Amino acid sequence: IGEGESPRTIVRRRKFERKNLFSIFFKSNGPVLIHAVDNDETVDHDYYIENCLKPVVKEIRKQRKSNGTKGLKWLHNIASPHRHSDVINYLTQEGINIIPHPPYSPDLAPCNYWLKDYIKQNLTDQPDEKSLAHAVSKLIKNIPEEEFNKTFDKLLERMELCINNQ
Repeated sequence: IGEGESPRTIVRRRKFERKNLFSIFFKSNGPVLIHAVDNDETVDHDYYIENCLKPVVKEIRKQRKSNGTKGLKWLHNIASPHRHSDVINYLTQEGINIIPHPPYSPDLAPCNYWLKDYIKQNLTDQPDEKSLAHAVSKLIKNIPEEEFNKTFDKLLERMELCINNQ
């Protein structure tokens, strides 16, 4: 800085952009549970079991009174809380079969190749977290059943590609 000059103003952005996290569980015919995670919350395996898995299992039992969780096949993304032994043990105790991911494969969870993009394309900016949670929930509940069916067809195609390219 030269004599008599003012220092330059440097505008700094946040190092990490604040994001809103949702745990969304759905079947081939539509959503089962939509859980908005508070911004200050860390999602570890205990949080995942207590706030996501137990409520979704309860909802599935309500929807499938005669079968409950019997015969369910479960696919979630490859995040570390989902792979924790306590999570695997909980799902196994509930009679839920976990679909394993092939090694070195892309994430096969439909949320990662379909739902995120669908939400981004169809959701407008929201003024606050509560409005966002309401808008996301409403949007997902209004997705036509055919879209969910197509997504599961796409999942089978992606799985076949992974198997054939091993």
